[in-house]
Amino acid sequence: MRITHVAAILAATFIGSILALAPDASAQVTRMDLQVVESPAFGGEHFGDTGQYERLRGVAYGEVDPNDVRNRGIVNIHKAPLNARGRVEYSTTVEIYRPIDLKRWNRTIYHIVPNRGRVNPGDAILREMGFAVVQVGWQGDLTATDTNIVPFLPIAKNSNGSLIVGPAVEEFIFNDDEEVSEADLTYATAALVQAMATFTVRARQGAPRVLLEDSAWSYTNERRIRINRPRGFDGGAIYEITYLAKDPIVMGLGFAATRDVISYLRHEITDGDGNPNPLMSGGLPNTAISIGISQSGRFLRDMLYLGFNEDVDGRIVFDGMHPDIAGSRKTFTNYQFGQPGRWQKQHEDHFFPGDQFPFTYATVYDPISDRTDGLLVRCSASNTCPRIIHSDGEAEIWQARSSLLVTNSMGEHVDLPENVRAYLIAGTRHGGGPGVHAESTRDTGICQNLNSPIALAQIRRALTVALYKWVVDGTEPPPSRFPTVPLGTLVVPTEVGFPNIPDVTFTGSHNPLRRNNHDVFPPLQGGGYVVLAGRVDPDGNMLGGIRHPNLVVPIGTYTGWNLRREGFAEGAQCAGAGSYIPFAAVAADRQASGDPRLSIEERYPTHDAYVSAVAQAADRLVQDRLLLQQDADAIIERAEASEVARSN
Repeated sequence: MRITHVAAILAATFIGSILALAPDASAQVTRMDLQVVESPAFGGEHFGDTGQYERLRGVAYGEVDPNDVRNRGIVNIHKAPLNARGRVEYSTTVEIYRPIDLKRWNRTIYHIVPNRGRVNPGDAILREMGFAVVQVGWQGDLTATDTNIVPFLPIAKNSNGSLIVGPAVEEFIFNDDEEVSEADLTYATAALVQAMATFTVRARQGAPRVLLEDSAWSYTNERRIRINRPRGFDGGAIYEITYLAKDPIVMGLGFAATRDVISYLRHEITDGDGNPNPLMSGGLPNTAISIGISQSGRFLRDMLYLGFNEDVDGRIVFDGMHPDIAGSRKTFTNYQFGQPGRWQKQHEDHFFPGDQFPFTYATVYDPISDRTDGLLVRCSASNTCPRIIHSDGEAEIWQARSSLLVTNSMGEHVDLPENVRAYLIAGTRHGGGPGVHAESTRDTGICQNLNSPIALAQIRRALTVALYKWVVDGTEPPPSRFPTVPLGTLVVPTEVGFPNIPDVTFTGSHNPLRRNNHDVFPPLQGGGYVVLAGRVDPDGNMLGGIRHPNLVVPIGTYTGWNLRREGFAEGAQCAGAGSYIPFAAVAADRQASGDPRLSIEERYPTHDAYVSAVAQAADRLVQDRLLLQQDADAIIERAEASEVARSN
């Protein structure tokens, strides 16, 4: 390892005197080759008492024993090539942001699961708090670049060395009106023969699949196809190819890579080659926390369910986990010909694996699959369950079946385990918006309504602080805030009470779920699960969960759903989007249109009255530890700078 910092060099000298005491490390991480690539990072900015940060980047090399009980569940692990020690090798990109003066760090790893390989150094609050921020590549079907975070995982082969081939399914929705389109396949086809593939198109989910003639499509190479898009189908049509693929990646090793790299950073003084742990000079970490956002949150739920929060020595990997905007789903990762980037929506990717029971952290019986299970079953058996904060936005209620976190398959209330808190941020699209008064586009895109601007990240930051305190000193986080059946805030989607707003279509459209048998395609469907949604107030704004100050003091209706417009599978869900439906400025306008919602002038007699109401709502969330003071100040400042009610 090449480390330029003086403290790390001195640490290496110290290591030499105690190397005989270092554990063997079972060579899970055989080598970690990192170097400082930016010091100081972040333009030299100082972060509170922690000071400046530097960025390290490189590759961790690891190997796993395929016969270890903790690895046996990795699909195709026994078909991966073995080294001379009978181990399966992999490597993965690692990026670390650490304080330049490691004596000032809080001795906690804050692991951010990469989303589709993207680098994410995290919010500034993490650096102000003194974390070492770590990212480890896990998604094995990505192409490596100089900047992304990816693993390098082996290809499975038959025992005689021949290629493994099998069926794979790809889906494409182009959302444009081009006549010819091209798309990449996740895996290479085993045969450039159209007769060995089935290519269909349908207008929307539930519509009949129409077989494409051979003249309508072709392979441009073994990883890419071209489609002459047929007439009669709009820009939202679903194109689906089932083909014979080859060379499956041992994708489940991505879970092991995350497990083993974090375990090494937590517990080992050196790697298998004797190179020093890059965090060792500040004292080995006391704890580790992981956050995963969207796809990455689904990864954490899957990692937990599959038992990878236990390392090969039986120790806990993450003391705290924060799956964010993951809904009730897991991932399509630990499968032959898996595709981790898929996420199951109402219109897109609806039939891909990764969304089946279990859904919640509690252990419950599912009469539809006739199974009893829960996300914590394996970690409970090994005593390696973390403390968990699960946060979703309102989009996850409508689009990701979040109700199944707090209900059973029949829509009945389920209590969460003591180590789990759940929060639902009302009024937000997937990932949240830039803020109500931020500069943003007024274009609806392929959706019917404007997108919801309600921010989510501000509340997520407060939950990060709460999780850290819960893990480190046992401070209880705020009680769960999630709509529930007993409170009457979780109801049938068509019965949420949405108002009749002129020129707005509300259908109660949500992402339904049935039990799917993925041994065939299209999957054979069994019984349906009850998916519920959040009851709303007379303005159409959700009542349950955490209500952002801009939702408590609204200037419009903000939802977690939106619908596709004409020309793009009209009426289907507009994936990831929420809706923003502004209030009329004055009473006369809303009365003329028949809008039942009060106008701005009827709500806020003056601009100061509006700002004061926002400030009071922000202060309440700060007192409840669901908003940091710095974020409350920013929300109030934007309200003050706005034009709301200035002309009243």
